[in-house]
Order: sequence, then C-alpha cells, then structure tokens
Amino acid sequence: MVPPRWRWRLDRWRQQVGGLLARPRPQPKPRLCPSCGLLVGSEEKSCSHCGASMAVLSLTGLQRVAAWILPAEAPLTYALLFTNLLFFVVAWIVSIRLTGTDSPLFSNLDPRVLVAFGAKSGYHIVVAGEYWRLVMPIFLHFDVIHFGFNSFVLWQVGPQVEELFGSRRFLFIYLITGVVGFLASLWWYDLHGRPALSAGSSGAIFGLMGVLISYITQSAGFAAQYRASLIRWAVFIFILGIFLPFDNAAHLGGVLTGLVLGRAVSDRRPVTPGQRFTVGLMGWGSAVVILASVALTLLHLRPLGS
Repeated sequence: MVPPRWRWRLDRWRQQVGGLLARPRPQPKPRLCPSCGLLVGSEEKSCSHCGASMAVLSLTGLQRVAAWILPAEAPLTYALLFTNLLFFVVAWIVSIRLTGTDSPLFSNLDPRVLVAFGAKSGYHIVVAGEYWRLVMPIFLHFDVIHFGFNSFVLWQVGPQVEELFGSRRFLFIYLITGVVGFLASLWWYDLHGRPALSAGSSGAIFGLMGVLISYITQSAGFAAQYRASLIRWAVFIFILGIFLPFDNAAHLGGVLTGLVLGRAVSDRRPVTPGQRFTVGLMGWGSAVVILASVALTLLHLRPLGS
C-alpha cells in the first residue's frame, strides 16, 4: 500500500506532467457577418447588427459569394451570358457525339438535341403539355453565329436595362418578354399549320430593346437619338427576318411586351416592405421558374438515337 505522502507526490507529478502535455484549448474567435461585415460573437446564430443568418449556407452568404464571383455591374447580364454559353457548349458536345461530325459549330446543331434540351416545338407544348418549352428556348441557340450575335447584343443592351431597373426586375423582364415571344411564335407558326422548331434569346433581347424604347420615349437630346437608333436596329432585323429564317413572331412578341413593361415596371428603388416584397417576388419567382424548367427538361430527357 502506497503511503499517503507518496500518493500525494504521485498526484502532483501526474498533474504537472499532464499540464505539460495538454494543449491549450483555443478560444472561439468572433466572425464577420456575411451581410453587413461587422464582427459577431462566435456562438451567435444571427447578426446582432442587421439580423442576417450566420449559417454557412445562408441565403445572404450565397449572395455574397455570387457578388464576389460576378461583376459588380450588371451581374445578372453576365450570369445569363454564362448560362447561354453553358447550354450551347453542352448541346454542341452532344451533337458531335450524336452525329459523329468533327465540328457542327458553323452548321445547325442536331434538331434532336435541341428538342431534347427544350426548344420550342408546337407538338410538345400543345399536345404533350410541356410548357417549360416556352422558357428553355431562351437559353438555346442553333449555331455559333446565332449564339455569338445574340450574346453580343445582350452584352450591349442588358447592362443598361439592369442598371435602370435593378437585377431582380431585369430578370423578370427578360423572362417575361422571352416567354411571350415564344407564345407569339407558337401562335403564328404552329397553331396556323406551319410547325417550326424555334430557339434563341433574341425574343427576350428584343424585349429589353422595347423596354429601353418605352423608357426613354419622353426624353430629348441624346436619349431621343438613342431611341431612334434602337428602333432602326429593330426594324433592320425585322426586314432581315423576311428573307432569312428568323423568328420574327418571337421578335415582335418580345418587343411589344417590352414596350408595355417599360411603362408598367417601376425603376424606383423599393422603399416600403410591400415594394421590397414585390420586387423580391419578381426576381426570385423568375429564378424559380427558370430552375423548374431546367429540372423538368432533365426529368424528361430521353436517350437520343442515331
């Protein structure tokens, strides 16, 4: 049996050795709020300054990440350009594998691929009820020239509309004018016995042009000159569409819708809770519609035969 004195010494030695081997536990550090950027306690679940959630995958955090990736000016315009590029590259790769050609870049992509990816087809919309085909064609293009031309015009016009109306209302305008454009195409071609496969963002782009024309229609000076330039450009493309296989019905539907929205949608910053809710609903509702259309397209994908 160990004497009490030795037992006391052994306990002291054990404590001393344990103190030497033990590592000090680091104290939790305060974190930066993803919304306002101020310091918040490490255990806090929400910011005490602005009330934003401190969760890693919070909506505010995702918005901050998106703002860091995308340009500060016209982020939605660049996001749409990237989305169009992504869909075009994927459709191009699938067309190469399906047809066995080296590069269908300057020729039309395989129609089977475009149909599978959600291009506007009267039969699939009217008979099969695949209404997401009024949304998906906005992000599809037939060839590199079609894609490049539409991307260039979107790059020119999109930032102006987005700066005037804000990103959320811009996305709403882009989606609505694109959908109405393809509704006009469906009515003009498919419902009158002239079925036509259609795709492209030009209907939505014409909608943006219509918004700008409507917005500056009461202005004078340079704005009036710019409006006249937009009108001449739209008329020129309409005339080309008479001789080339352009979807003038989608262009007309888009520009007329844009003329209406240019007057109906306010460009003022939302101040009241009701205004903020409306603008948020326009933006997030449009995003949900787009994501749902992509999901439905993926769910209805079928193997493409040779």
